[in-house]
Amino acid sequence: MSKQLLIYDNVVPVSSEAHRDWSVSVEDHAFVSHMNSVPLVATEIPHAGGEYPVIFARNKNEGEYTPLAVMGLKEGQNLMLNDKNRLTTRYIPAFIRRYPFVFASDSKQENFTLCIDDTYKGWDKTGAKGDRLFDEQGEQSEMMKKLVDFLKDYQYRVELTRTFCDKLHQLDLLEPMEANVQFKGHENANLNLAGFYAVSREKLKKISDEAALDLFKRDGMELIYAHLQSMTNFNRLVDAMAKRLADEQAA
Repeated sequence: MSKQLLIYDNVVPVSSEAHRDWSVSVEDHAFVSHMNSVPLVATEIPHAGGEYPVIFARNKNEGEYTPLAVMGLKEGQNLMLNDKNRLTTRYIPAFIRRYPFVFASDSKQENFTLCIDDTYKGWDKTGAKGDRLFDEQGEQSEMMKKLVDFLKDYQYRVELTRTFCDKLHQLDLLEPMEANVQFKGHENANLNLAGFYAVSREKLKKISDEAALDLFKRDGMELIYAHLQSMTNFNRLVDAMAKRLADEQAA
C-alpha cells in the first residue's frame, strides 16, 4: 500500500459513530523510520535548527519551496532514531507530532475534515490504553479538542510558510547546494548530497534596504539565520552515519 502524505497508510474521517471507543498512544516514531527528512513550518526553523540541518526542497510540479528538517543522508535512512525507534532529539517537528491525525481538505482548500490513519499500531479500539477520542456521550474528549486546535494552528502556519518561501524565491535568495561526504575506511558508503536549496549569504547581502527591513519586520531574518546556522548539524549526521558503519563492520 502506498503512503499518503508521506507517512499515512489509510486516511479515514473521524466520527463518533465509528471511533467512539477508540483511544491512541504514540510510543515510538517508527512511522518515520523510512524518511530522511520531514517538512517544517517556518516558525519551527529556529527550534528545529538547533538539532537538525534545515534545508529547502523544491516541489517540481508546483515550483514551491518547503523547509525540511534533515534526518538522514540517503533515501530511506533516518539517523535520528534510537534502537527503540524513538527520536533522540529534544525538538520533534509538528509534522511528526500530529500523527496519526491529519486534516484532509477539499479541492479548493476551503473545507477541512479531521482524519486519522486507522492502520496505526497505537490504536486501542476498546479505549483501555492511551487517550480517548470521545467521551461516553460521543463528544470530543479534551485531548481531541486540543488536537483540533493544534491542527488548525498547524494549517495556519503552513500558509505562513508558503508566504515566507515565496518571498525567498521572489528575492532570488535560494540556490542549489551540493556536498560530498566521505567515510574513511568505507569508500563504498561515500555520498554526494544534492537536490536541496539553501539561502545564499552573498545574495542576502545584496538585497535592497527596503527588502531587508521588510524581512526583518516579518521575522524573516531570524528564520534565515537560524536556517544558515543549522547547516552545521550536517556534521552530526555524518558522525551518526560513521558510527553506524563502524557498528555494522564490527558486527
